[in-house]
Amino acid sequence: MNKKVLFALIMAFGILGLAACSNDDDVTDEPCSTAWSTEIQAEIEGMSLAAQTYASDPTPANCEAYRSAAQAYIDALKPYGDCATLTGQSRVAWEEAVAEAEADIAEMDCS
Repeated sequence: MNKKVLFALIMAFGILGLAACSNDDDVTDEPCSTAWSTEIQAEIEGMSLAAQTYASDPTPANCEAYRSAAQAYIDALKPYGDCATLTGQSRVAWEEAVAEAEADIAEMDCS
């Protein structure tokens, strides 16, 4: 199941990256910065470190830390889903990826 969470997060990350590309350089609606990956760098690093720690030492405490870091990452990504450049199928895919990632996080068994 942890691979499913990681896959969903990577998909959400990729979709946001594609949606952030725009021909209109004057778009200023927040939080639609093209530097979003820099803006959520702390969450990215936190999730990566928690995933590595949990993979090398799969204890319940490390699982909870990983789950918490993954949720923090999703929470940091959510505002970017309101970007005006995220439309049509890209918006649908974004919403589905975020919902799937949250469901996978909720289903993680850390006992």
